[in-house]
Amino acid sequence: MSGIEDHIYEAAFVPELWPDLLSRIVETRGIASGCMMIIDPQRQPLFSATPNIEAVVAHFATRPEWYTNKLLSSLRRRRYAGFLEVTDFLAAEDPKDVAFHGENMRRIGTAWQLGSVVDMPQGGFVAFTFERALGEPDFSAAEVAHFDALRPHLGRASMMAMQLEMQKAQASVAAMEALSMPAAIVGAGGGVIAANGLFDALSSILRPAAFGGVSLANREAAALLKQALSDSASNPMPIRSIPVGTAEQANLVLHVLPLRRAASDIFAQGTALLTVTGYAADANVPSDAILRGLFDLTAAEAGLAAGLASGLSLAEVAARRGIAIATARTHLAQTFRKTGTSHQAQLVALLKGFAGVNTGNLA
Repeated sequence: MSGIEDHIYEAAFVPELWPDLLSRIVETRGIASGCMMIIDPQRQPLFSATPNIEAVVAHFATRPEWYTNKLLSSLRRRRYAGFLEVTDFLAAEDPKDVAFHGENMRRIGTAWQLGSVVDMPQGGFVAFTFERALGEPDFSAAEVAHFDALRPHLGRASMMAMQLEMQKAQASVAAMEALSMPAAIVGAGGGVIAANGLFDALSSILRPAAFGGVSLANREAAALLKQALSDSASNPMPIRSIPVGTAEQANLVLHVLPLRRAASDIFAQGTALLTVTGYAADANVPSDAILRGLFDLTAAEAGLAAGLASGLSLAEVAARRGIAIATARTHLAQTFRKTGTSHQAQLVALLKGFAGVNTGNLA
């Protein structure tokens, strides 16, 4: 096995080594840059690149074209078990897509690009690209053959890297099961990446959805879950705690926890963690600060909500806070809107949803 192949299989088990591996390949062949992109609608963008193009690839990963790139889709449809010079099939593509590709090539100062796509058994695909600088000649047939020889090793290594990510996700939710917490990790497209047995047992609440996703039996709650998972720019603070009680056990709340920054790495590049909690009538009432943080409530709204959760009537809360009943109703209406509830009993159930959950009778 060659030195490069040794490094390929080392990177398969140590993801941090992919940038170094790509740099070794680039230096060995005397070319400008290289990149590996893992593209799966159910996962956040994953990539490794040589340092000189890392910023450009990172910018590309923030754009919708990461998932809808027609040039990569065209390359994938060819099902070619090797590398192709991208310019060989650019002429047949949409001029807008060609222009987008050319813009990225100019940003990194390159003129020629080899690309290959490997489908993953877990779903999605991995794309490898290598570039040559402006002013340099195109890749020769011998150079393409060299990359073709590396492709099976790169494909196996990337498949192992993805499998390890999946196992990390399953280990994360398994650890939460040990804490008696039903949990599932959801990817960028809404599909479930991993779930523990307690979460799977909640069949009276959860319903399968398209593309491996999850929905809720209650239509209103399902709409709130979809909204929370989308986390769209038009609604930057969607409702993330949703009452999901059933006839068997009414006191249940589904929480949607966005996975950001390092948390996304810990939970295998998921975009959200779903967990279900129960509540008891005598449970502690969350503090105003917690309520403001969970639901983006104002201080007045949080105070009113906490008062209701403690057992006071709306009139009693208004009297204690020194506000008119009409003002209290206005605060309550805003609280309903922000928490996705529609009546006081539902609101109180939601606010006390911080206890453990017994899933024994929910399967």
